[in-house]
Amino acid sequence: MSRSIVSRSPKIAGRARAFVLAAGLAVCLGCGGSGAGAADGGAGRGGAGAGAAGSAGTSGGAGAAGSVGAAGQSGGGTGGQSACGPRGTYGGGETSQAGASVTANIVDETGAPVVGQPVYIGGLDITSAPSTTDSAGHVAIQTNLSMKRPAFKVGDSLTYTELAIPLTAASTDFSAGGQLLAIGKLSNKTGASLTPGTPATSGDVTVTVPAGGTVGIDTLVYGTPDSQELRAVALPLANSGPVLASAPAGVGAGFALLYGVAPSETIFCPAAKVTVALPHTTSAAGNDLGWAAGTAVEFWITTTDTAQTYAPYAGWAKMSDGVVSADGASVSTADGPQGGFTFLENFAVRKAP
Repeated sequence: MSRSIVSRSPKIAGRARAFVLAAGLAVCLGCGGSGAGAADGGAGRGGAGAGAAGSAGTSGGAGAAGSVGAAGQSGGGTGGQSACGPRGTYGGGETSQAGASVTANIVDETGAPVVGQPVYIGGLDITSAPSTTDSAGHVAIQTNLSMKRPAFKVGDSLTYTELAIPLTAASTDFSAGGQLLAIGKLSNKTGASLTPGTPATSGDVTVTVPAGGTVGIDTLVYGTPDSQELRAVALPLANSGPVLASAPAGVGAGFALLYGVAPSETIFCPAAKVTVALPHTTSAAGNDLGWAAGTAVEFWITTTDTAQTYAPYAGWAKMSDGVVSADGASVSTADGPQGGFTFLENFAVRKAP
């Protein structure tokens, strides 16, 4: 059984957001109600004040009611947490900055120039007119707009991953000293259907949505079955410095793996298990990171979602604890109500402190 819900899209201001829910359950039991008032029992989205209660079950009699929804994210925090909702409270207190300019050289995961990708300077409240990367991957963009928490945003989230980097100065040169900024190419990666009960694998990343669970995909961005498949790409840390620097103090420096994924901002209920194959090109056994079996790890996500429901805009939030497998070949998210991914976004993995 499947159905669609409508909320607001954080990718483009004022654009309706539609989700496809593929599941054996029509109602995501135990999830918070949508902040946009959608009767899916999903986590609250921003800009609509207090979340509505989750809907009752569909045909076959009254189902169990969803829990009280998370509060909207327009300047406020989230409400009660659940296994399907956000893992914390994000946003609030942002200040405005008048105008910004950015220069950058954009490359893909192989170091090749990225041509013709959209670039914006966008805040929580307003976004500049777009520019695009040229034939050398270079871009220079400027805006006079005043916006809250401005960020440099690059990538369309379809052909390439989309990333956002907070801007704290009126002028920022990400190309200084020959620096490159990487976004990953997605369109040439093997895709896999995000079907509940069946593992989906792309490259190093496997996502397993529990049988009977729901998968909520933004169909305005990902409008074809092919684009709705899981795709993942490893991003080089050497060309991701500004992205890592936006993590909380002491966190980004510990990131050992960084991945771009699509369809981004996909909602899972219950949480999906994420497994990542560890690099193994030089070690005789285990992995190249030297992580022993049973080592505790953490999964962190970064988002361009201006609703700040699951992580701060152009920032980072811990999504799940995890552990290295018994053979040392992979890491997986932990089980339990605070384990797994409830929101699919670009993510990094680090050894737990």
